[in-house]
Amino acid sequence: MRKDISMKKETTSVKDRQIDPAGGRSSDAGKKENSRLLRRLMLVGAAAALVFISIGGTIFYLNKTGRLSKVRSYFSSSSSSRAMGERSASGKKGEFYISSKDGSKTGGKIALKEQAAAEKDDDDEPFINPYALGEDFDVDDPDFSDPEDEIDPEDFDPDTEIPKQMPKDKGGKEGSDYSLPDSQGDYDLTGYTIILDPGHGGRDTGCVFPFNAPEYNECDFTLRIAKRIKSQLEARGATVYMTRTDNSWVSLYNRIAQTHLICLDIAEKEGKLPFSKARADELRGLLQTSIDINEDTVASGGMGIMVGSGVGEDLNDLFEMEYKLDKVLFLSVHLNSSESRTLHGNSIFYVTDDSVIESERRQRRENSEFRRSDFPIRDEYYGRHGDDNQLLACCLYDNIVGNIPQFETNATPVNADNYAVLREHGLTGCLIETAFLSDDNDRAMLQRDDVIDTVAVSVSDSVKMYFIQKGI
Repeated sequence: MRKDISMKKETTSVKDRQIDPAGGRSSDAGKKENSRLLRRLMLVGAAAALVFISIGGTIFYLNKTGRLSKVRSYFSSSSSSRAMGERSASGKKGEFYISSKDGSKTGGKIALKEQAAAEKDDDDEPFINPYALGEDFDVDDPDFSDPEDEIDPEDFDPDTEIPKQMPKDKGGKEGSDYSLPDSQGDYDLTGYTIILDPGHGGRDTGCVFPFNAPEYNECDFTLRIAKRIKSQLEARGATVYMTRTDNSWVSLYNRIAQTHLICLDIAEKEGKLPFSKARADELRGLLQTSIDINEDTVASGGMGIMVGSGVGEDLNDLFEMEYKLDKVLFLSVHLNSSESRTLHGNSIFYVTDDSVIESERRQRRENSEFRRSDFPIRDEYYGRHGDDNQLLACCLYDNIVGNIPQFETNATPVNADNYAVLREHGLTGCLIETAFLSDDNDRAMLQRDDVIDTVAVSVSDSVKMYFIQKGI
């Protein structure tokens, strides 16, 4: 127990300042102890204040730069989803093995291995063009040049020009360390139709590199790659259509409208129209409107019968028709990009009902376009052939990476997502992110003719692999 110590400083004696046998201390000793305690509390308080200021500053910066929504999206989705507002979870581990008729597991093996690796280290997220989701073009993003700077289609011919000097191997011989792989054989694709969609073009360059002073444009590479794929497929007897054939602007909904028109012609020729010819002609007129407007905004009317969430009556009729066209595939060709420049390799995207619905639910909360009076909100749609899309995605990744090991990705190889060019039709289809334009090695590879030829062979082999596994 502490003795009663006088609070008057002048009456304190030396004896009073000695330690009390019962455990008490003098007033001077007590004051020193209280002073030390007060200093500790002040230090703890100051440290806590610094922590709160740091957190607050970080949140303010992320919000100011538009990155906060990406962070929220990342933590609200699975570890294998991509950091963007409209990302959705990819398939779980183990879902990339596809069973063949004899019970063996064929296809998707490389994708499965890379999926597992990506889930271990997925803290670096690639930038994905929001335009692929039908969102407004962000001219402030470093991955894009000014959309008003129209590129002359005559400025670049992907068949004859390479944007930059082809890289040489250590021996100085151009591309000598790479040879074209053997394909799966001289198989016949007669009777099959592939719709190729070279991403971007014209005022939409896609991703660029360097970010601040572009020398490489995604749209140049995608057209060049798509033309090589077309040649490979046609050499094997396939019928191939392209949504653009030069470096001109083609809106997303123009591309989808073209796809529906092609499918209407095929279905009518094969006697698979689920409605009358008069109804087919009515739909053709509606689709032609989207092609003529050639814009992606709600206000422009260019989205046409594809505007709004869910699936309207006109689009549903087209979906039901396209589900019957099992020998028609849709492939959109793109390049990826990462601001951190640490990601590399090939990735394949596809859609499922769940990936679209998850995205649309989020956009109802976050996207102002969903609150427009001319943007209909419909019931959630179920009916897409998500398993077929996933199978095709696995075939593509396995063949591309199997033939070009350098394109094995450290991102997630196969992803379910909500890309407009895959969402708005009923065909089995995928979006191919061939490689990362932002990665030095990927970019060097993409400038080599032999690598582009290998990509084309790989895609052609993937198409045949898909049809074999489906028994079509």
